[in-house]
Amino acid sequence: MTSADPELADHRILADTLTAERPLHALVNALHGISAAPVAVIDLRGGVLVSVPARTEWPAEELVAASPPTGDVVADCVLRPVELEGEPVAVLCARGQDVPPALFSFAATLAGIELSRRHAVLSGRRELLGQILEDVIAGQSSEQETARRLGEHGLDAGKAHEVVIGSVACPPRRLRSYPWNLHTLLSQQHDPHLRAIVDDRVVLVVPEGAGLFVARLCHDHLSSLGSDARVGVSKARVGVRGLRLGYFEARNALAEGYGVHVHRIQDLATALLIAGIEAGLPLRDLAAEALAPLLEYDQKHGTALVDTLRRYLAEDGAPAATATALFVHRNTLRNRLRLIEELTGRDIDSPSSRTHFWLATTCWELGSTADLSSLLDGRGPQ
Repeated sequence: MTSADPELADHRILADTLTAERPLHALVNALHGISAAPVAVIDLRGGVLVSVPARTEWPAEELVAASPPTGDVVADCVLRPVELEGEPVAVLCARGQDVPPALFSFAATLAGIELSRRHAVLSGRRELLGQILEDVIAGQSSEQETARRLGEHGLDAGKAHEVVIGSVACPPRRLRSYPWNLHTLLSQQHDPHLRAIVDDRVVLVVPEGAGLFVARLCHDHLSSLGSDARVGVSKARVGVRGLRLGYFEARNALAEGYGVHVHRIQDLATALLIAGIEAGLPLRDLAAEALAPLLEYDQKHGTALVDTLRRYLAEDGAPAATATALFVHRNTLRNRLRLIEELTGRDIDSPSSRTHFWLATTCWELGSTADLSSLLDGRGPQ
């Protein structure tokens, strides 16, 4: 027997753990059996997912702080990153330096494979749920049929629920692939709350009273993907129609800005806009006609008059706040607003014009079709 044979046998032992009932637990246990060293998998938030021996104490915060590990020894532990679709999501740790480096790296790769397999299963469930939620928003199937489909995912539409929507500027692939709860993956259970991706935003449906707590957790997770995370929370509502209205409310709250925001009392303009969408009115076509001078000017000159107008309305017509939000000088903003008035023939600060412009810019943001699958992003005119 060559010296490579025992090493090959150890690799086979580790590979065989992927067929076990609890593969990651079996992998850590096998690695401990081969090396006699305490071994653990720790997620990047400091949670010990698996540890053998179970009572081993790990300096989790110190180990995670070294992530992604470079191979150096930290707190008398060797580390390897566990990756999911190229992103580090956990750390494989072994106390001491008795584990062969090649075997240790192989074990980290196997751990990533197992997490990827479990994540693919959950992702498939979320894709199906996302399709159902899109139907809920668009009202494309009967409430009875939709309630039945939601029930297959563990949601009782007869009980009150809150809708939480989160947004962050990051590639959609990262938003879809990022595993928020490795314990869910390892336990091979459903997500603790219904979660899906709709229009590149995270949508969660949670029981009444849990919305704010879940929203804060959602914001923490999204903040790890980008610095501009924002989350909106709806009121608690019952039924399929309640979920649809809750989705609107959460999107409306989302537009309040960065951080976590809870839906406030709905203004009349927003209510009328929602009613128009539900009635199937061609709101985007009307918006395009109202904004035509600005859209044509933006396209021809590479300007951002429509975005400037929308931000000005969102900031309640406050020049200083608008200029800050747009990262422009107040004189630049003043020139843009003057040009908007010249092109449209409207006084931007008159109440009727503000209502006109708010409805136009909001409808324009709804997307290529004005239906419930594309929802508003802003508040009504002040």
